[in-house]
Amino acid sequence: MIRPVHKVLALAVFLLFFPITASGQVVPSGSDPLAGQTVERFDVVGNVSVASDTIRVYLGVSPGDVYNPALIQQNFRNLWQTGLFDDIRVEAERGQTGVVLKIFVKERPRIGAVEYRGNKNLNASKIGEALEKDKIDIHVGNTIEQTLVHRASESIQSAYAEAGYEGVTVQATTEAMTVPGEQKIVFVIKEGIKAKVARIDFEGNKRFSDRRLRSVMKDVKKHNIYTWIRKKDVYTPSKLDDDIDKIKDYYKDYGYQNVEIGEPKITTVRTGRKPRVKIDIPVKEGEVHSFGEVSVIGNAVFTADQLIGQWPLKKGETLRRKPIQSRIDLFDELYHRRGYIYAYIDPEYTERENNVVDVKLKVFEGDQFRLGRLEFEGNTTTKDKVLRREIFLDEGDIMDMETFKSSMYKLGQLGYFKVTENPDFKVNPEQKTVDVTVKGQEEGKNELQFGGGYNESTGFFGSFSFSTRNFLGEGESLGVNLQAGVNANLFTLSYADPWFLDRPNSFGVSIFKRRLDYPNFAGGYQSDSTGGNVAYGFRIGRFESLSFLYGLENNLIHQEVASLPDENGNVPLPIITDQKFVTSAISPSYRYDSRDNPYDTARGTHISISAGFEGGPLGGNIDLIKPIVNFSHFKRLSRKSSFSFNVEAGKIFPYGKQDDCVENFSELNGADRLKNNDRLCVPQIERFYVGGYQSVRGFEFYSIGPKESVNGNSQVVGGHKYNVLNLEYIYRVNDPLRFVLFADAGNAYGLHEKWDPTDLRYSAGAELRIFLPVFQFPLRFIYAQNLSPRPNDRFSGFSFSVGNTF
Repeated sequence: MIRPVHKVLALAVFLLFFPITASGQVVPSGSDPLAGQTVERFDVVGNVSVASDTIRVYLGVSPGDVYNPALIQQNFRNLWQTGLFDDIRVEAERGQTGVVLKIFVKERPRIGAVEYRGNKNLNASKIGEALEKDKIDIHVGNTIEQTLVHRASESIQSAYAEAGYEGVTVQATTEAMTVPGEQKIVFVIKEGIKAKVARIDFEGNKRFSDRRLRSVMKDVKKHNIYTWIRKKDVYTPSKLDDDIDKIKDYYKDYGYQNVEIGEPKITTVRTGRKPRVKIDIPVKEGEVHSFGEVSVIGNAVFTADQLIGQWPLKKGETLRRKPIQSRIDLFDELYHRRGYIYAYIDPEYTERENNVVDVKLKVFEGDQFRLGRLEFEGNTTTKDKVLRREIFLDEGDIMDMETFKSSMYKLGQLGYFKVTENPDFKVNPEQKTVDVTVKGQEEGKNELQFGGGYNESTGFFGSFSFSTRNFLGEGESLGVNLQAGVNANLFTLSYADPWFLDRPNSFGVSIFKRRLDYPNFAGGYQSDSTGGNVAYGFRIGRFESLSFLYGLENNLIHQEVASLPDENGNVPLPIITDQKFVTSAISPSYRYDSRDNPYDTARGTHISISAGFEGGPLGGNIDLIKPIVNFSHFKRLSRKSSFSFNVEAGKIFPYGKQDDCVENFSELNGADRLKNNDRLCVPQIERFYVGGYQSVRGFEFYSIGPKESVNGNSQVVGGHKYNVLNLEYIYRVNDPLRFVLFADAGNAYGLHEKWDPTDLRYSAGAELRIFLPVFQFPLRFIYAQNLSPRPNDRFSGFSFSVGNTF
């Protein structure tokens, strides 16, 4: 171990040569007889890596200068504070023509290498992250500072503790290296045991049972399969401290004003093959207190009536901290909304006789601040204006912190710029402004793809596509897609601008041509369509918008229906049906979207309500109204897990001249089909189909819904109404990988069938989702179980897809 034992001695020796007064000035009149003579030579002894000229420059001396002890004394401190030396000594002696200065130094060794020994469970990169988090710099080339090495040992030990290891020791030593002046720092680590929790017991608790108090704890739990999956079965000191605070708050919410939770006792026990820890938590409950009176001081922005009016507790009631804290949190938010960024309310609890507690709200408001400069970092492609327009505050506006938080949500919803860390806030007290720098990184760059694959609904295919959600950094979407395959051929060209003409109005246009072959069990028909859409929308709130879409589409439905063999085994020729129709539709829709990310959502809500209106004055052959409602909610459960559910439903209302049309193929015989090939009131391509990864997973696409028998063949013909429910628990294993547990339910119903939400098809299972940088949507490997099997179900236990369910 290197110890700077000469620091104080060196400084003392130097001061003997160059005595100073309390003010730091050189003592005059002959304290150094060589003062005023010329410096003849400057020599450095003992330096290896630090150049002599560097030392000379720090001391401010050059040969030929006048020897000034006071100047050298002043500069000596600068040289010492570089931290490059363990010992410095300055000597002056008479030379042949002047003064010879000799500087004797002992260099502090430099770090030649850093090595970790014994670390099996935390690799060097994880330890490096812990040191960087604690701002400990022990990189190669730096000088060795023992205080920093000691801090590094403590940081490594803390990193192990946070990972759930008990009994960890870290000892730092140094080893010589071949290069002079360099040493290797070696951290010898004994990892101890993985501190899984065997038991948690309490001592001294009377009001609440051990079981009740354990339920209050959220982060440290007894080991079992459930807590192991959620990684809450490990003793982590910081998490246990948080849980103890929760227990204190729980007691105080029941009037135990003076509850005390003692230092937990951690004991290693052996249960089975591996040692675990037992946690004993002492509790001193105290007595129940009641609420007395409430008062407020220091307030100016809000009146006392506003702050304490309709107080949640009445005099004489049990003192409960939770409603009081909720009241304080409410006004904290209101202060921050008004730009009082330093405002806080400190509740002071004063006890008096008979266990009565008065509450005094001590308000500190501070000054009102406004938004100063708003800047962005990391947007190498996206223009500043594209990001700035999603911020609901302009420079000079009152610094509404809650509104700014909502703005960070909107940035996340863009999908092409990810905020990677908390924004930097620079407060300017004189100007009463706050400069904000938002740091992030680009996502979803322009994509050019050639490829192929398999999709559950379209079979094998080859494709070419170019797409961008941020064309030329302007936030516009542009896409070209070509796909050719066994069951589908597609061409799509689309463009969308979410801020048309730099206004919060959206505009989009697309044209397409597609051919889809539907499976035999879903009609066995081929659809050829060509058309386009134009959409315009505008915002009506931070997360709300209204839009109108007009679409025009030419359709040709070709179907060949084979009949069953006759009694002689002869197979009749198939009946060929061609339907030609034009749809002209306008669809107004309402949308609310507060999701934090449109593709990998952890929290937020998505609502969409649309009502397609086809035919009538718009022209075309199909007259119907098709309202669809969708509601999705996402709730974050922890840093890595979330729960979400989705509900959607729709219904078709045919209108107009219905006397000349029929509902299903079965209503027409073979001859009528050839003559009246456009008489379906609602073509099958317009109907609702349930099944597949976007509705009820495990069931094949288009396989759920009403069926009809055509020439003896049973076919799914699509529903006039439908409903779907999805539930998901998502665990984020790491950055690209997600593990999902799901349960789905849904069905589609015919025109004359009762809409029965209890008559559903059910499935449940698990899936792996992988988010690759080249895809906007995840790759999904789905395993499902049919929870309500019926004869002739088309169900596949395993499937693969690309895209989200909701």
